[in-house]
Amino acid sequence: MSSGNGASPSKVTPMALRVVVVVALALLFWIFAPVFLLAFGGVLISIFLRTLGTWVSKWTGLSAGWSLAIVLVALGLLSAAGIYLSGEPVTKQMTELVDQIPRSLEKISNDLKNYEWGKWLAEKAPTSAEDLPVSGKDAASYALGALSSVTGGIVGGIVGALIVLILSLYLSFAPDTYISGAIRLFPVRKRERILAVLKEVHETLQMWLLGKILSMIVVGVLTSIGLGLIGVPLALALGIIAALLTFVPNFGPILSALPAVLLAFVDSPMRALYVILLYLGIQTVESYLITPLIQQKTVSLPPALTISTQIGLGILFGAGGVVLATPLTAAALVLIKRLYVEDVLEAK
Repeated sequence: MSSGNGASPSKVTPMALRVVVVVALALLFWIFAPVFLLAFGGVLISIFLRTLGTWVSKWTGLSAGWSLAIVLVALGLLSAAGIYLSGEPVTKQMTELVDQIPRSLEKISNDLKNYEWGKWLAEKAPTSAEDLPVSGKDAASYALGALSSVTGGIVGGIVGALIVLILSLYLSFAPDTYISGAIRLFPVRKRERILAVLKEVHETLQMWLLGKILSMIVVGVLTSIGLGLIGVPLALALGIIAALLTFVPNFGPILSALPAVLLAFVDSPMRALYVILLYLGIQTVESYLITPLIQQKTVSLPPALTISTQIGLGILFGAGGVVLATPLTAAALVLIKRLYVEDVLEAK
């Protein structure tokens, strides 16, 4: 017999095992987090490709493999046509944008010196090498280190993109192989439930991804047209930047507005105000019209949870964590709701 207040070994052991499993999984995720992020990126792209392939298969009656091949060829041709038709203007505008931003900052700095508070800021800012925290060889070392970091980041980004692309192709052409392999890791009595939950995660990510692509297109088109009407230069390049950064909720729209506001401010503060109002209006349409329509068929993500996840994953894993934080949160909410809340907490 066990003591009156002591817990029996039969109750302690399963709890201890659960704690060990959770800790082990957390450590594995921490160690292999970059691999998990790349794999998840591949899953997102494969979901997009499979969705298009399913549509082609329904319209043509072709097999999934041939439909997917048609999708890949069509996307390749569309990309090539887009580069051929608009590649030079876009490249030219992007190059001009890179050149204009430093000039805009310099002009704004000079304009601010016309005000007392602007002069005070200029006095506090470093004006020579002696005012900087490092100088001479130390400054050169820091510059070399920064250049190496940037170069390494670019190379790492290219390699990561290639890995994600290759993973997405494997997952797209043979998804059942990987799904069945994952399900076999669970007891036989749980496999049907796990398969149903994985299908729900797939549907959630599918709707989120398609909705996000729709949002990116709408934001990009409205931004380019709006900036053109206001008279801001390089409207096409700024629209593309706004479309791409829309993939990152909360922080992306803010980052996309900064270069447009800087360029407009060079012409006049009033035009910069118009740009700010334009971006606010576009984000209002995206947030209160497009996003609610999307969330009717997918999981609704609390803003505070999304921002917290973005900050946490950004601190831990960098830009990749910020970019993938929202779809990861959407998938995690489905898993927690189905496998923990319903199957554990609410199980009878």
